[in-house]
Amino acid sequence: MNQDMSQAESQSSEKEKQARLMERLSVYALVRTAFSSERSLLSWMRTSASLYSFGFSVIKFMDFLERQQADLQLSDGPRRLGIVLICLGLLVLVFSVGETLRRLRKMRELGLPTYSRYPLPVLTAAALFTIGAVALIGILLNW
Repeated sequence: MNQDMSQAESQSSEKEKQARLMERLSVYALVRTAFSSERSLLSWMRTSASLYSFGFSVIKFMDFLERQQADLQLSDGPRRLGIVLICLGLLVLVFSVGETLRRLRKMRELGLPTYSRYPLPVLTAAALFTIGAVALIGILLNW
């Protein structure tokens, strides 16, 4: 009889250990989801920066060509393409930050863990947006 009780207790304690392990694993899965959201934002930031750096490069290359030959007048098509790429990069950045903030708000509403209240990537994206917007304004004013 004593042996049956000890087996029941060991099975009960084994089930409790498994339950605690599963609980810890589910918390880790939720944390991985939060970090996945951060990685997605970082990927969109990289895409955005690539778009508008290519746009700046196109515009500056056209300026360089015109300075090399004073009598050469190039079409405005490449410059417009550069401006469109810059604007597209800035829009991608705005939408990706908005989506990330929406996802974080939803996670908080559901009581899920998030990595921080003010995530560093969102602040970095704001700085990246400011740099891009100032550069775009500078290009438009000199055009």
